[in-house]
This record gives sequence, structure tokens and C-alpha cells, in this order.
Amino acid sequence: MGVAVRRLQLLELALADVAPGIGLSPVLHEVRDRRNTGGARELVQLGELLGAVGALRENGEEQPALGLRLCPSLRAPTRHLAKYAPRQAGSLAVVGGLAERLAARTLELVDIPSESRNEAAAGAHLRSLVPAPFEPVYEGDEAFLWARARRPGAPLLVLAGHYDTVPAQDNVPGHVAGGAVHGCGASDMKGGVAVALELVRELAASEPGRVDVALLLFGREELPPEHNPLPALFDATPLVHEADLALLLEPTDLTIQAGCVGNLSARVTFHGVAGHSARPWLADNAVHRAIEGLAAIAPRERREVVVDGLAFYEVVSVTRIEGGTADNVVPDRAVATLNLRYPPDRSPDGAEDFVRTLVPDDATVEIVGNSPPADVVVDAPLVRALRAVGDFALEPKQAWTNVADFTSRGIPAVNFGPGATRYAHARDEQVEIAALEQAYLALRELVD
Repeated sequence: MGVAVRRLQLLELALADVAPGIGLSPVLHEVRDRRNTGGARELVQLGELLGAVGALRENGEEQPALGLRLCPSLRAPTRHLAKYAPRQAGSLAVVGGLAERLAARTLELVDIPSESRNEAAAGAHLRSLVPAPFEPVYEGDEAFLWARARRPGAPLLVLAGHYDTVPAQDNVPGHVAGGAVHGCGASDMKGGVAVALELVRELAASEPGRVDVALLLFGREELPPEHNPLPALFDATPLVHEADLALLLEPTDLTIQAGCVGNLSARVTFHGVAGHSARPWLADNAVHRAIEGLAAIAPRERREVVVDGLAFYEVVSVTRIEGGTADNVVPDRAVATLNLRYPPDRSPDGAEDFVRTLVPDDATVEIVGNSPPADVVVDAPLVRALRAVGDFALEPKQAWTNVADFTSRGIPAVNFGPGATRYAHARDEQVEIAALEQAYLALRELVD
């Protein structure tokens, strides 16, 4: 009965009082190798069970389980729609194996804590799931690449995703509710990783399509740039430089997001002279100097730059400020952190020069991180093909992502993933199961 109850949770029926505490790993492992031919039969039997107890009226006879509806704009071919659309078993809308598999895989990954610097267990688990004929091309420090043997003339698509997360906010383990998988990393970006992994597992069981596919998984993405494991991979792996497109499965709300803004952080130190707070005229207050020196930043308007028809915005923010040693001491030192997000029209060196113009000359500026913006890729053949598959909107990426690691080395790259940007890093982080399915179908059609 335990397996049936777990499937009830995935089907989002009337078990709200018990479902959130039920794990899905046993269900997942029954289907993950795709050698259990009883899965469809068991789902039909489950439908008969639910019909007997009358539970299927919870969602209404016309509502597909998990709230799944294939997006009308996703023009997947009939052979895929027939395979993956919900099927009727009596009056129960039974979800085919795809949606269940994607939801279960996402939840399984969410349930493995993988805060940056502590993501090794998640990485090891993922490596155990990549099947032959996808063979390891690179295995480094929290960066791994797999690919099939390359075929002459076939374009190469690299599916890339990170498996580390920000710190959990009482949202691990995860759960399924409201047609979504909830939990830390569900949107950013374990849902995207689940889509890529399940696609690779599906492709491994068939002959290659028109596009060669490689899988790149990595950690430490949520850390400052000096922890980035990808530069070592690029230096050691010629294959990745053959890619016609790298697709980062970041949360994009199922839009194609091209380019990205640069991300610069600087520590600005304001200097003064310490003294007794009862006689401030004998001192020079560094906090006052900081207030005056940063005053022009708050009212500063964003600067718009349009590249290939996409609008990027340059913005600067004071994100931290600290100073003082005691309540009765005039401080001789105050430190502010500035964060600049800059469009692709600025170089990294130009961004550093610009930050220095924002503060007084007698302040000390230390650049603590500077990740360059990405080139805007809109006309690559595989980008055009992906847009044609699902009529996906093309938007700018008003944030920094690892697409910049690729484009800075001459490798075309874009962001495209099932996660919703509004849920990334949120306490109620979640990814819609329908979006997981739509992303999978689009990529499946792209590589066929």
C-alpha cells in the first residue's frame, strides 16, 4: 500500500494531510532504469483503486492529474504528444511515465542537501545515474562532462546545469503539491538538471538523432567566481569547444534568455581619524565620510543598453556597510560593498574603472569579484531551432549566469529552463511539473 500512497501524492489527489511527508525514492527507482514494464499497469490499477474509493473527484473529472496541460504553443510532434499526454483509465486521468519520472527525479534531487561547498553527495548520486553510451569525458573538482562518440557533421548540444544550491530555508526535504515540486533548489536548478538527466537516459536507449548531445553537471555555482570549477574543465577538454550551443538550464520561465549582465563586487573603504564621541571635533568620522561618499549612488538611474533587440540594464547598489568599534568611539574606518551589474557593452576593465568614478578619490577601492557579461546569442542555428519547436519568447538575462563562461571562450550559449525566476532562492521555491514536461519535450524534439 506504501507505493500506492506515494503515487497518490504524485497524482495530487486527496491526501493533503499525509502526502507532504512521503518520500518518492522507492517509486523513482522502480522506473528510473525503464526496465520495469509494470509501471503503466500499476497506474491503471491505481486508477481502479481510486475509482473504488471515490477519491478521484478531488480534482474533478476534467482536471488532469498534477494539473498537467501541454502548452498549446509547444508544437511537439504527434508521436510525442501521444506518448506523454495524460491518458484516461475509466474516469481517472492517468499521467504517463514522463511527468511522473520528471517530478520524482526532481524531488529526489531536492531531498539531497547540496548547499555550495557541501554538494559532493548530490554530484556523486548524479554521476551514478548517467548511463552508457554516455562516457565520462572530464571528471574534475565538482565539474563533470559526458558524451557519446561524436559523429562527423552532427551539431553538438551541451546541456549544462549546476546541482548546488543556496542554504536551505526549512525547505528540505521537499514535497509535491499544487502541480509542483517544492523544495530548496527545485527551481534553481534541480528541476532543470532532472530534465537534462532524464533526457540523456532516454537518448541512451535509442539511436542518436540529428544532434549530438553532451551532459555537463557542476557545483559551486552559488559561490563567488574564484570557486567556479568550469575554467579547469574548459582548459582540459577540447570537446566542449566543439559545441554548437551550450544550453544552461537555469530558471527562465520557459523563455530563451540570451546573454547576461556582468557582476562586479567592490569593497570601498572610507578613512577617518578615531576619537571620543564626546569631542567629535577632534576626530574625523569615517561613517560620515561614507554617507557623503555614497550619497550619489541611491538616486542613480538605471542605464539601458539594447543589444540585438534585447534591453539590458546597468544598475549599482550598496549591498553592505559596516563601521565603528564602540558606541562612544568616533570610527576611523567604514567599509561599503558595491555591486554593479553591467551590460555587454562594458568590458570588465571598463566596469572597474567606472566603479572608481562613483566614490571619492580618497576612498580605497578593492575589486573582490568581477564576472564578465555574456555575448548575446540569438542567431545560432540551434537557438533558432529551439524557438521554432516551442515558439518560445527570446528575452535578455538580467542577471549573471555561466553562459558567460562559454561565450567568453567563443562557444555560443543561452539560458533555457523550466524553473520560475520568482521562486529561485525563495523559501517557497518550487517548479511546476507541467513546465518540467514542456522543457523535456522541447529538447527532445530539438535533438531528434
